[in-house]
Amino acid sequence: MHTVYDVPATEPATLDLPFYGASFGASVRRFFRKYAVFTGRASRSEFWWAMLFQYIVGTIAGLVLTVVVIVVMAFVIVGADQTDPAALMLNAAVASTLVTLVGLVAITLPLLLPSIAVTVRRLHDTNRSGWWCLLSLIPFGGYALYVFAALETDEAGRRFDSPNN
Repeated sequence: MHTVYDVPATEPATLDLPFYGASFGASVRRFFRKYAVFTGRASRSEFWWAMLFQYIVGTIAGLVLTVVVIVVMAFVIVGADQTDPAALMLNAAVASTLVTLVGLVAITLPLLLPSIAVTVRRLHDTNRSGWWCLLSLIPFGGYALYVFAALETDEAGRRFDSPNN
């Protein structure tokens, strides 16, 4: 039986086709090049390398954000009136919350749209509608998306390719 993995991994001439056997770097490049492309398909490697990239970025950003929050709280505590502990803690809590919210928005927004797009394209490769992404809105529904993303390519998913291919 012939599978897509029987041939060496070479990047397709067009971004419209899935890249089977994509490397980490190629997947990340395609992740950003196809920032808001919800048509076509994405291979398993494209999807999972993109997810790993987001996990790494999120982990590093979380560590940096933690350090920034600690520094901000230290500055608020040192510069505040030490006679009112309740106001001191409230000021530190408000400052750290604001820094955390700004940091999370700065990290999440640039990755949100391409993440949804690559998930939709991965669902297409398994011959599922991109509307299955809405499962992530219900508790534990995101796990079903990961199961779908782990499935092999379904050749019937070609119906989601652009008509030019």
